[in-house]
Amino acid sequence: MVSVMNWGAWAAATALALWMGFDLLRTNRTYDEGYLLSSEEGEIVDSEVGETAARS
Repeated sequence: MVSVMNWGAWAAATALALWMGFDLLRTNRTYDEGYLLSSEEGEIVDSEVGETAARS
């Protein structure tokens, strides 16, 4: 039983690693490095303003 759980854990870890690798390649092909390193995607919101907006 422990052996099956061990193999299951390794399978899940492998699936997650493959998914993360696929997502890494897809993101690198979709966006250039300048866009990924910039902060143009959104502004930093003041925490009080953000909490007020989230409650409404």
